Amino acid sequence: MALQPCKILSLLSPNQFLIQTQQQKTIIVGNGIPNFLTRSKLNINQKALDIYFSQLQQLNKEAMYITKTNQLQINGADLQQEIPDDSEIHLKFIGVQNEETKQIQSVIDFIKQNRNQTLEANLVSFEGNILNFLYNKDTLISLIPNAIYIDEFAIQEQGYARIMQKDWLNKQFRITFRGTQIMTVNYKKSFINFPILKADLYPTNLKNNELSDEFYTSLVSSGYAYITDWGKLNLSQNSFQILFQCQQEAKKNNLGLWKNGELDRIMLNSISSQIVGQILEIVEANQYLVKTDKEILTIKLDRIFIEGLEAKEYARKLLIGKQVYILQVGDNMPLQTIQLCENNLDIEEELIANGWATAKENHPQLSKFKFEQFQQLNLLAKQKKIGQYSPELTWRIEDQTDLKQGKSVNEIIWSSIQRDNQSQKQSATNTGITFREDYQLEALIDKILPNGQFIITILKYHSMINFTITGIAKLQEFATSFPNVTKYVELRQQFSYNILMQRNAWINFESFNIQENMFYGKIYEKKNNKDSDFTIQLLKEGLTFIKNNNDFLSKYEEAQKEAEQLKKGFWIESYAQFIIDFSNNKQTLKRQVSNQGNIQKNENQQISKVIVTAFNDCNEFYIRKEINPEFEELEIQVEKAALIPLKKPVKKGTLCLARFSEDQKIYRAQVLKAFKNDKFLIKFIDYGNDDQVDYQDMGVLPAQFTSIPQQAKMCQLAYLRIPPKSHEFGEEASELFRELLLDQQFDSKIAYIEKTTNRQFITLQPQDQPDQMKFTINKIALEKGLGRIDNRVLYNPLKEFKNLEDEAKANGIGIWGFDDCLEDEKQFEDEYDFYE
Repeated sequence: MALQPCKILSLLSPNQFLIQTQQQKTIIVGNGIPNFLTRSKLNINQKALDIYFSQLQQLNKEAMYITKTNQLQINGADLQQEIPDDSEIHLKFIGVQNEETKQIQSVIDFIKQNRNQTLEANLVSFEGNILNFLYNKDTLISLIPNAIYIDEFAIQEQGYARIMQKDWLNKQFRITFRGTQIMTVNYKKSFINFPILKADLYPTNLKNNELSDEFYTSLVSSGYAYITDWGKLNLSQNSFQILFQCQQEAKKNNLGLWKNGELDRIMLNSISSQIVGQILEIVEANQYLVKTDKEILTIKLDRIFIEGLEAKEYARKLLIGKQVYILQVGDNMPLQTIQLCENNLDIEEELIANGWATAKENHPQLSKFKFEQFQQLNLLAKQKKIGQYSPELTWRIEDQTDLKQGKSVNEIIWSSIQRDNQSQKQSATNTGITFREDYQLEALIDKILPNGQFIITILKYHSMINFTITGIAKLQEFATSFPNVTKYVELRQQFSYNILMQRNAWINFESFNIQENMFYGKIYEKKNNKDSDFTIQLLKEGLTFIKNNNDFLSKYEEAQKEAEQLKKGFWIESYAQFIIDFSNNKQTLKRQVSNQGNIQKNENQQISKVIVTAFNDCNEFYIRKEINPEFEELEIQVEKAALIPLKKPVKKGTLCLARFSEDQKIYRAQVLKAFKNDKFLIKFIDYGNDDQVDYQDMGVLPAQFTSIPQQAKMCQLAYLRIPPKSHEFGEEASELFRELLLDQQFDSKIAYIEKTTNRQFITLQPQDQPDQMKFTINKIALEKGLGRIDNRVLYNPLKEFKNLEDEAKANGIGIWGFDDCLEDEKQFEDEYDFYE
């Protein structure tokens, strides 16, 4: 029997030893028990555990190795023992088991109880970069080291396992718990986040917790581990210098993970489970919202003092929109400091070095070495008189609520904007330089509200104002009728937030409403660059739609059409076109503008067969297509619909179903006004007539009833100026028109459209007459003195019938029977009273 003298180095499991022969060879002796004392096996054979503890007493002793039988003997007695079936015990566990999600809370509770406390335990196994320690013979603690990261590339090499088995397995360590690190595992086809304990580890044979050539240095110098960001920030100066020198030597000699040269910084961060995110918002100077690929995190720099608008503005310019590393330093939520990805700039150091922050003394996550480093940076900032130590701090925001010279601050700002704009024009005239009409001011987007409004700071005036983008709709206006449209309101707010929040932008101010205390205009991401108009982006995402005409309409129409074709945003909804058609046909309390620029001639004057469905006065009647099978089918379905009660309070503008009091049938409608006792004035949008109904006779408008737009179009006779209600002849003229128009069938053509209101000016003629102006109701109205030729229309075919107007005037027919008709032109200005 061949016997070899050897030394027992470590115990891998019961009956499995690592030995070293006289030839300095390391050999594993015995089969042992697979996965003994690991996270995946906590039910342990009691006899096996007893044998394990007894065999631990043989470590570092001389023994004899029997090569033929693969056994060990001491003093002639075999060390391997028979392990019979025996009762099992369940070890207590503190750490992470991939199969049991319930372990998470026990980790958190353990950290709260033992944070910054030290206990002693033996290293019994290792699984990749996770180390398992046996504590009090009945508890398994699974953790990772704080100061170093055991690299996964290096773990694949046998050298790492040899170092751990030979030098550190079964050794006793002092463990000081610092916090947790999040590990993501794939569990039953879904990803679960587990906390893993992080701790400082020191072999008990070290007296002063200094590293020398022990545990950390053995792995770092072999290239199997590298210094973590926690280690850089919190190790003592001496310990860090020792580790750093070991790491540099490993890099130089291309050992372990450094075999292919130094790893890329991004790779290092992905390996060490660091998180990369984008700064979305500077909440305070030391508190940030950071968006990762999974969630939005709140990061607060607890180790420093910092406050003030000036400091916040410095942090905003430095960080907003930038990619950062989130360093895992802390307890439970280990996110206490960040670094810029582009240059690895430490934000805490940067704020202190520029005089905007100071370090918190005796902070548990701030080592003495790091605190002294921060203090030195702060001293230099004081000497340079920068940051908060500067004698002149210029970032100021004026209080809008103050009154100056009897005017509000915003009135003064608006006057200043207009004055500066005029000054620019005058300067351009004097110098011959082309003047840009869209005069822009730089501003900071401070807040984005759910209703589509912004709170911005005009940098030139250091004043904070309320601002709304013009020319586009707010989808929340339709939320009462279509509740799920609110999700697109939220998407618009989030989209605006991601692009504009706390960014510098360029504002073109168009108007100021003193009653609303609101500025209106457009937002550009870049100065003097119309393609950076934020309105275009909102339209392309389908988060709004064009509301009225403007100078940049063609670009807006292209963007809106793109979203419609791609079914982006609210365009995916069946009621999208209905809302837009309804909005376009909705009239506003605006007087007709007399300048020709507000009138858009209809070049394609096709004849439509229509019926006049409602007549309110001379300037407000409604028409609908005479034959429309699609609408007729829809109307049958609407009539059979049940009235689902509307959610109270019912607001003005709500689209709904309502029962008409005269025929008791159900039609599509809109709320015009709310009265007491649950009574409402409504307008039937497919006919144009009004009615007063009770709450129980109204109901929700289902989305399936929005497949076609409202049918009733508000119109006025083209080419004529007709007396308004206020005119002495107004009531009599209305009665005469009612007899001519109501419930009658006509051939209709749209002559022109008022762009600001989308109001149609039409010609009407009986269906059995030729298509000529002399057969139109328009010409008949002129002949009967119900109106006069509108000379504001550049091309007016009624002018060929000027003799009819002169004849009616001479005979005092209709309006011409009133003296003021000839003298007071203002009587004939259109004074519309349309509903909103």
